[in-house]
Amino acid sequence: MSNLFNTPFETGLRVMLLLSVVSPKSMTIDRITAYDFMTIYGKDFDVSEKNLHGDNSLSFSELSSKREICADGIKMFVLDGLIAINRTQAGFLYMLTSAGRKYVSTLNSDYKLQYLQIAKKVHKKYSRQSDTAILKAISAKAVQSLRR
Repeated sequence: MSNLFNTPFETGLRVMLLLSVVSPKSMTIDRITAYDFMTIYGKDFDVSEKNLHGDNSLSFSELSSKREICADGIKMFVLDGLIAINRTQAGFLYMLTSAGRKYVSTLNSDYKLQYLQIAKKVHKKYSRQSDTAILKAISAKAVQSLRR
């Protein structure tokens, strides 16, 4: 049996959920990565009562590999026509296509509902901050966690 956890496919599904929260707007890979991390570990960012993937003293070490896995997941779903890319002067922006929105609507699980609920809180809390400010907030939380 193949493992679906922490694969580009699983991460790509979460990216589509995130993009559905901000739809019709788009996001950079840095914001996607940060939002996914903050959604999974929502308790650490005061947007959830629990961390979706459990409490983990090494959770902040995951961030370094998360961007690459997110990019791989995005590529997979771009090729399937579920995520679109818009190239701007500031870089690449990603958004759901109409086929992507339909696909997301077919997903049914408690995890999806919990993820979307937390992702909406993350977006509400951080939508007005720059990608750089969000990454700094994550770094500050990482330093805090080391001091505990």
